[in-house]
Amino acid sequence: MNDMSTIDTSVLSGGISIQGLRKRYHQHDVFKSIDLNVERGTFVCLLGPSGCGKTTLLRCLAGLIKPDAGLIGICGQAVYDGATAHFVEPENRALGMVFQNYALWPHMTVRKNIKYPLDRHRIPSRESDARIQKIARLVGIEALLDRYPAQISGGQQQRVALARALVNEPKMLLLDEPLSNLDASLRAQLRRDLRQVHERLGMTTVLVTHDQEEAAALADLVVVMLDGGIVQKGRYEEIMTEPANKTVARFVGYDNLLPVSILRQEDGVTQMRTDGGEVIWVNRNPYGGDSAKQLLALRGDSLSISETRIENALSGHIRRRTSLGHTVEVELDCSGNSLIARVPATQVSSIETQNVWVGFDTSSPLVPIN
Repeated sequence: MNDMSTIDTSVLSGGISIQGLRKRYHQHDVFKSIDLNVERGTFVCLLGPSGCGKTTLLRCLAGLIKPDAGLIGICGQAVYDGATAHFVEPENRALGMVFQNYALWPHMTVRKNIKYPLDRHRIPSRESDARIQKIARLVGIEALLDRYPAQISGGQQQRVALARALVNEPKMLLLDEPLSNLDASLRAQLRRDLRQVHERLGMTTVLVTHDQEEAAALADLVVVMLDGGIVQKGRYEEIMTEPANKTVARFVGYDNLLPVSILRQEDGVTQMRTDGGEVIWVNRNPYGGDSAKQLLALRGDSLSISETRIENALSGHIRRRTSLGHTVEVELDCSGNSLIARVPATQVSSIETQNVWVGFDTSSPLVPIN
């Protein structure tokens, strides 16, 4: 028996408690030291590009991968402690998990797929039948119980996988990019369904995704992972409007990072000078410090182009125009800095000169230059 007295039980009161978690594969650090605390009942999204470590972290929570060091607590119970080699097997963690490929048994009906975890726990038939009916009603698959996976659509298969994950009434639900194989309209519908299920059941839910729309639609808390580390966490709106650094800004869709020197901050307005000597302003103060050097983060679709001078604009020279149908991607040189703008085709069709003025969103964020 492991010595539980060495476990820091002060971190075990929330939904998820992770301290100093490490994992290496073949001399490569998947993550060096992950620290994360999530309150019980939170819908948390691990957001990041492929290879950032988010799926490995989810599988460490599930017990499918054993970390090399650190501590994991789930709903008040230590399930992994590297200091004592304490490790709780996946089937004893009271978790439900939905995989990217759903992992349904093709030779079993929908009913039997959902019932499988109940049989493993030897739940009596009368109780298991009642649970199956209840969960099938919750996820909208009551009419499909006697069909086989090959006889139902991808979206319906996803609902079956969700029902199977929930039928054992787990303390926590883990979702490994469960919507990535579905078309856009079906993803939107199932996002709404997942959120409704979470709100009705109130369990802690962890979703792994690289899709920012999923994070926006589902998460109470977004955890941005890049290069094996957590670089920012907070509400989706906070991350989108206040990216912690240029890497996060790039990932969440800011196409352009313009170096600026801060001149003055007053009443929520920041005045700055570009490398070309132009003085411009935004309706916010720099995030992450008051350094004189910052980066103005600009979305390509928030820029506008005009032949005539407009207030609070950048002077630019058009290098290239690429038609994208109803929009045009315009590459601009602004005092030696390359900017990409995506503007309506009608906005640039009448522009004949290459020298233009570039307007921008005055709520655009400032991020640290390093």
